[in-house]
Amino acid sequence: MSGLNSNPVAYSAEEDLLWGTMMSKLNAMHPRIAGSRYLQAKDRLPLPLTHAPRIDDLGQRLNNSTGFRLLPVDGLIPIGDFYGRFADDIFSTAMYLRCPSRPHYSPEPDMLHELVGHVVMLSDPLFADLYRLFGEATNNATSEQDLHAISQVFWFTMETGLVQEDGRAKAYGAALLSSSGELAKLGTCPVEKFSIQAMIESDFDISAYQGKLFAAQSVDEMASEVRSFLTRV
Repeated sequence: MSGLNSNPVAYSAEEDLLWGTMMSKLNAMHPRIAGSRYLQAKDRLPLPLTHAPRIDDLGQRLNNSTGFRLLPVDGLIPIGDFYGRFADDIFSTAMYLRCPSRPHYSPEPDMLHELVGHVVMLSDPLFADLYRLFGEATNNATSEQDLHAISQVFWFTMETGLVQEDGRAKAYGAALLSSSGELAKLGTCPVEKFSIQAMIESDFDISAYQGKLFAAQSVDEMASEVRSFLTRV
């Protein structure tokens, strides 16, 4: 683990090529499939198109935007630590890139997932505040049942959430926005009405494309429901 906003990894030409290839593909898909809040966030916190970003530069720009900082980490960390750090304005980001043989989807959170999905959206003040609330709720949780409920809701909102815009469901969740494979399959995945209770009771598999998604009528509806849940959990 390294200090906040530092960049402990030097990326190879092959990794830069993979980053550029996937950024090109995602940037071609986002205008049609991503929600408007995400598209505005991309303009606010643009990512390089041809090479993997420097975390120190990106972290400073994010910090200037909403106060969040980036903490590079090696490998997976306990989910309670990952969520809990949000309360201190810290987002822990993986530094490795997904396998080139499977570029359209990563079962583990790689740098493309972290930066394209989560970090871009963290430049939006509304979403930054929601992440903080997830962190506070995690730190205040008194049972495994509460932690499970928080994790479920985070998955079906911040990771795989959809919102109705322009007559169709559009993505704001990080796991969708960072995966060209997930975005390509959105039209065939069952979409249910936004429901916190249904999210808590639903199963999901991070190693495969999603089998169920939830769509809110608006970002405001989603934010209001999530805030209400996190303050009472």
